[in-house]
Amino acid sequence: MSAKRKKAVSFRLASSDVRTIKIIASRLGARDSDVARFALKLLLSRVAPFADPELRGRRLLPAFLEVGEELIRHFELDVPRLKAIINDGVNSDQRVEENDIVLLAMSASGSTYAAMHLEDFAKHNGTLEGLRGYLYDKYVHRQAPPQRAEGAKITQLAISQTV
Repeated sequence: MSAKRKKAVSFRLASSDVRTIKIIASRLGARDSDVARFALKLLLSRVAPFADPELRGRRLLPAFLEVGEELIRHFELDVPRLKAIINDGVNSDQRVEENDIVLLAMSASGSTYAAMHLEDFAKHNGTLEGLRGYLYDKYVHRQAPPQRAEGAKITQLAISQTV
């Protein structure tokens, strides 16, 4: 089959999503199907790194930092599942530390317990918005793992309670 050949695919949408597509299509003077295809292509471009089986460990982390919060919430990804997605089959020098995976999971959870531990992280490492910067600096921009500030490490208790 040719790569340019289109195939009809059917999936269910909530009534509110269909309404929104229709409103956007009307406003743009486009067909509903064009809006739906655009939305799907936009989504696929944002999650494209997850389609590359070679992209793992610290190389996959930027994708999680860009769309991870939505993915973690929508697919209800817990710490063990995140660890598997990020670190399975990765050399030790490319691994993302378990504590940082816990931070990533907590940042998307929205729970009071997670907020308490993230506030502790923010006290020692700047603002909570700094979590993205911290993870980028540690895994993307730097070659050698940085030294943590005293007290910045999330305790084993936090890891075991989120697992």
